[in-house]
Order: sequence, then structure tokens, then C-alpha cells
Amino acid sequence: MAKPRITALLLIVALASYSIAAADSWSWWGFLVVFISVGSLGTGIFALNHWFERHKDALMLRTRERPVPSGRVSSVAAQLFGWGFTLLGLAVSFFAANVLTGLIALFTAVSYLAVYTPLKYKTAYHTALGALPGAVPPLAGWAVATGGLDLYAWVLFGVLFLWQFPHFLSIEMIYKDDYAKADIKVLPVVDKTGIHVAWQVIGSLILLLLVSVSPLFLGIGSWVTAAANGLLGLGFLWFGVQAIRTRAKMAARYLLRASVIYLPLVFLMLYFHP
Repeated sequence: MAKPRITALLLIVALASYSIAAADSWSWWGFLVVFISVGSLGTGIFALNHWFERHKDALMLRTRERPVPSGRVSSVAAQLFGWGFTLLGLAVSFFAANVLTGLIALFTAVSYLAVYTPLKYKTAYHTALGALPGAVPPLAGWAVATGGLDLYAWVLFGVLFLWQFPHFLSIEMIYKDDYAKADIKVLPVVDKTGIHVAWQVIGSLILLLLVSVSPLFLGIGSWVTAAANGLLGLGFLWFGVQAIRTRAKMAARYLLRASVIYLPLVFLMLYFHP
């Protein structure tokens, strides 16, 4: 229910952001606060999303064996688990970190659960809305470290925001038949021509490439980081072009795998060679 793989990716991003921002003031306490706040909030929000979508999940082949739709976990237990971790994440953010971190956490919970989740059944452009709360882990890590947000924090936010488009659209391309059965409004189902899917995937990947190398031109990054991130971005873009060109599920799977490899590598490069 907690989507451990995506939660782990978000934790890597948040912890890298904290480490970049903290620099010489890095501490185990701050690291632990980020780990618990972001990890707990992600776990709780994803579990509540899992509970909310249990009826639709039961209609899809890839999700019908999830804990709640399969009956292995009761609806009540799922809600208690989800709300418990969500409240823990909010409490740690507000009281162990600072008000800014708490407000970022609150925005994430409200926008994901009250805006993004219900809109999945109303508009195919819910990915763009969901990408906003999905991109805040770097801001949370930065806020814990400094109590504020500067230009570099927003660059990291931009990287994670844009990364979500090829990542989630690749999943939607792979499982579009399942989404159609459950009447979930995803772009690969709604966009019969494929033009809008192509614009979102290729456009986001080009912008992602530019944002990932932008610290160099903003005077806050190095040539090493820019070169490495540029090469990673070009490789990611190549997989995106192949997925759009062929419209094949295997090409979309390769794009999905590339996205999972790309994100932690970019943030690790930004950490080791800021």
C-alpha cells in the first residue's frame, strides 16, 4: 500500500536535497527528521490513495491483487494505517523540523488526496496536477536544512516535477487497456492520435535536460555535474523518443526503467558535485 519503490525514490531525492543544502551543518538529527517526515508522509498518502482507489483497482489486472481490493487488508485497517502515517509525517514536519516544512507537508497531503486523486477520474491532465505535490520532497529536505527555500531548491523541485511526466506516462502507456477498463482518464487512453502524449513526454524530457544542467549557468553548479546530467538527460530523451516513435509496450517499459535509473543518479551527481 505504501508503494515502497516510489517512496524510496522520493526519500533519496529529499535526503540528497537536505545534504546539498546543509553542507557543513549536516547532522544526523536533520537527516533523521527528513527520513521520518518524508517517508511517513509518503507511506500514509499512498496508503490512503490505495484505499480510495480500491474499487477501481479491483477492475484492473495489474492492481486487483493489491492488499485492499484482494481482501488481504480490510478497508478500516487501510484507513487507520494511512491516516496514522500521514499524521505522523505532518507532526514530525511541524514540530521536529519547522513551520515551513510543516506547511510543505500539509500542501502535499491536501493537494494529493483532495485534488489529484479524485481528478484521475475526471481529466486526463491529472498528471500535471499530481506532479506538483509529487515534486515537493526536495523542498522539504531543503527547508529542514535551512528553514527557507532558495534558487537551488527550486531547481531540484523542477527536476522532480518534470521527471514525473515521462515516468507516469510510460506506466499509462504500458497499462492503458487496464486504465480504459476502469474508466480512469489517462492521456494514452483519451488521446487517440498520440499527439498530446508525444508533446508531454518529449517536451518534459527536453525541459528536464535543460533544468538539470541549469545550475552551471546560474553560478551554483560545476561543469562535472552539468556534463554528467546532460549525458543522463540525452539518454533519457532517447528512450522517450523510442517510446513515442514505436508506441510499443516494450519501448514504454524501457522508458520506465530509464526513469527509475535516471532520477537517483541525477540527484547523487548534484550531491557529490554541486
